[in-house]
Amino acid sequence: MKKELNWRYLKGLHVLYKEGKTRNKLMNNSYIKNVLFRKLQLVAYANGNMDIIESKAGFKTYFEKELLEQYNYYYSFFENAGLESSAMKKHDEYDLQTLMYIHRNSEELKKSLTTLRIFSSNVFKQKDSKYLETKKGLLKDALLLLGIEEFPKKDPKENQSRHVADCPNPQHILLCENHDFLKVPWEFGKENIELWYVGGNNTKILNEISERYLDLPIHYVCDWDYAGLKIYQDIVAIFKKKERDVKLIFPTESEPKPINSGNHKSKWRTEGFSKLNRECFTPKEIVLIEKLIADNTWIEEQTIWPVEEILIKNI
Repeated sequence: MKKELNWRYLKGLHVLYKEGKTRNKLMNNSYIKNVLFRKLQLVAYANGNMDIIESKAGFKTYFEKELLEQYNYYYSFFENAGLESSAMKKHDEYDLQTLMYIHRNSEELKKSLTTLRIFSSNVFKQKDSKYLETKKGLLKDALLLLGIEEFPKKDPKENQSRHVADCPNPQHILLCENHDFLKVPWEFGKENIELWYVGGNNTKILNEISERYLDLPIHYVCDWDYAGLKIYQDIVAIFKKKERDVKLIFPTESEPKPINSGNHKSKWRTEGFSKLNRECFTPKEIVLIEKLIADNTWIEEQTIWPVEEILIKNI
């Protein structure tokens, strides 16, 4: 599929190929309007009716050569997967290929489902954790392929009075930047890891942290972008006043994403080391940060699983 065409427009062009005309709003697509209509003159408005698009001489040949194979490929996927192939769907090539991946690996994926955002970030790797939330039709298809009605979740904002997932015998404290890990607190509690949500710039609560926590190893997991690492610096400063260390969870298994993926807004600064303080980071962390800056990429918190880093690697 040409990158300029999502499923809606490819489906509309197929209707034009089969029937010679369509009411699909094809001219809303820049490729169809600028290339097929203006440059190649393979499609045109019907005489006296701007609501109808008609095919012109050469269109069938063009469609068979350039687009028919891709159309049949994706149409067969919809049929085999039991999904509607409606022209209302706006899935682009990346969406369709990721849905195919979900279809092929649905049984394996279902074994480790947690939250919608973690799934979105791990499976739609070029996007971010909020991608599926913004594409309801795509989310619906993903749920159908997984055979579930919703992702398992326990929102701490609804079920807990504090932004803490307590455990009876904490041996480690993990500070996290968003709520997603708190939605699966049992995964951490069974390893005696107590979770604290100190999301975004909401770090003032750490100034009041109880003395009973200060003798435990304290870790922080966050987005590896400018904003996330800048907040980590602030947390380091808070604990330095208490004469305690906080250690950053290293994203050993995570894959970097393009800086402009999904709705991601934090950009690297042009100044040296993105205006971050090197003294807050280990040599290993500095190497990764420099690579992320050079490649203009970032690592999302939801792709980092902290338990092994805390326990096995004994950070």
